[in-house]
Amino acid sequence: MAIRNRKYKDSVFTDLFGSDRDGKKNFLELYNALSGSDYKLGEVSLERKIIEQSLYKTFNNDVSWEIDGKLIVLVEHQSTVNENMPLRCLEYVTRIYEGIVPTETRYAQKVRKIPAPDFYVVYVGKDNIPMEHELRLSDAFHRMTPASLELVVKVKNCTNPELLPISGNCGILKEYCRFVEIVENTYSRSFPKSSFRRAIEKAMKEGVLRDYLSRKSREVINMLCAKYDYKMDIAVKQKEAFADGMNVGMEKGKLEGSQQKAIEAAKSFIKMNILSPEQIAQGTGLPIETVRELADEIAENL
Repeated sequence: MAIRNRKYKDSVFTDLFGSDRDGKKNFLELYNALSGSDYKLGEVSLERKIIEQSLYKTFNNDVSWEIDGKLIVLVEHQSTVNENMPLRCLEYVTRIYEGIVPTETRYAQKVRKIPAPDFYVVYVGKDNIPMEHELRLSDAFHRMTPASLELVVKVKNCTNPELLPISGNCGILKEYCRFVEIVENTYSRSFPKSSFRRAIEKAMKEGVLRDYLSRKSREVINMLCAKYDYKMDIAVKQKEAFADGMNVGMEKGKLEGSQQKAIEAAKSFIKMNILSPEQIAQGTGLPIETVRELADEIAENL
């Protein structure tokens, strides 16, 4: 039984390797590359597992499939890998098992078979981390003693697919990594939707995820907006947590906050349609080019 909470938005990773019409094929290709398996589409049973999100509170950034009696959980990371991932995966897989095994069955005398879990972090960030390493739940225990409970997450650094055997048999991952790179290089905090649109156009010109992006460009822009909103929210919380002793960083944050307030004010004036771009620029202190670009973006989304 799968449980979905529609208030959460998929990330591009989750959609590409899960929800999309080709998600099953893409997942199988990625899993074969990560695990060294050789599963063939149509020759193995595959069932998607979707639950109320517990790893992320803003958008779905994980992919879970049951395949041939195994439960595979893939989580994407585009920044530093969180060392608490084993604990978070424990919470996650428990929720999946709750959906698989009815409450009354858990109290039956006969053992109820469940799929064995396998956890992967697919890392596509910029940090210099090992090509492959493991995170273990036992590393979080207060005492390093033999544990009755263990959970292992395999971290695969896929930043440069050519460094791993993945590139040989997982073209879809190679294209996805290139798309992430294009988005990161094109992203504009002031004009996110416009920058995402430019990233999609550039990717398609390069032949990167061309079919997927041609079908779902609008959805992809919305997914990217959700992801970057989440990243910004996390960044803000981290700044607040380390405010003491970070005076230089705080001053920079104030400047960025002032600019963002000016942009939001300009957007409001544009929507009211009572002032000229020149008047809005003068009143907010923004360059006239910025105001005009904001106006164009708002007009495109009406």
